[in-house]
Amino acid sequence: MKKIFLSFILFISCAFAITPELQDVIQLDGAISDISVSGEKAYVATERGKVQIIDLKTHKVVDEISYPKFEDFMGELQLPKIFSVDVSPDQKLIAAAVQATRGGREVYIYQNKKLIKIVNRKMHLPIAKLRFVDNNHLIFGLTSDEVVLFDITAKKVIYRKSVGMSFFSDMEINENKTKLALTDESGDTRIIDIKSGKVIKVIEELNKDKAFDVDFKNNRTFTGGRDKKAVYYNLNTDQYQIFDADDFMVFSVGLSPSGKIGAYVYNDKFNVKVVNTEEGTTITYLKGHKSTPSNIRFLSENEIIIGCDDGKIFFWRLKP
Repeated sequence: MKKIFLSFILFISCAFAITPELQDVIQLDGAISDISVSGEKAYVATERGKVQIIDLKTHKVVDEISYPKFEDFMGELQLPKIFSVDVSPDQKLIAAAVQATRGGREVYIYQNKKLIKIVNRKMHLPIAKLRFVDNNHLIFGLTSDEVVLFDITAKKVIYRKSVGMSFFSDMEINENKTKLALTDESGDTRIIDIKSGKVIKVIEELNKDKAFDVDFKNNRTFTGGRDKKAVYYNLNTDQYQIFDADDFMVFSVGLSPSGKIGAYVYNDKFNVKVVNTEEGTTITYLKGHKSTPSNIRFLSENEIIIGCDDGKIFFWRLKP
């Protein structure tokens, strides 16, 4: 009995050998809808008409981009929601998908302190998310479960392809910009070859209901869904792990650069659970968020930033 007790204590101490350190919290100007990290800066899209740029060393807002107001259905001017933001590989361009008049969506490029509209609402592209493929091409995820490859210089659609039969939820591009992981209301995750726009793999029936969020690192995916589960899938081995939430829908997830550590929204106290994705074990919990964490981004294997619906950004470090 004594051996069993000692083994249990050893297991608990090992499982929680990593402790979280909250380094900083900053307040931005609106609910956070997307975060893109490039170099030593984070580019944060808000629901009140701005992309705010944060220096990751000082945790200060060093610049911001304001987007044009739009007319709502009553003819009144409103601050637009910025649905998505990303930065070109050479860090010279910032792209954003922005709410527009009459329910439309537009895309702006920010370059040399100027905004250039490259997609207008009359093109009828209901863009939910965008990512740079290279310095002159963007990939769009549409609410209609389609993907669009877009030439920035020519302002031209290269292809527009349907990849599913449900309502789009989220997508993320891999590190070398060749593949896309896309998830939707079906709960399935599709891996898409960006050059051709073809679906090359479907991860089926692991999330049993709508998936809200996906991350894609080191040929591994991590999704969170309405079924109160986070699902990790290793595309190299076809092995997976399913992580439960505490009676709460998993609205956001994140993967470390190696894909071996994952984080997901865990409960209605807005705690984030950090797990070993390969072993299926708990590493630690990140606590103290006061509203739903909408974006989880790993800066390294032990640094995480979390953006919340109240406009706060939390900077966490995992300490051995």
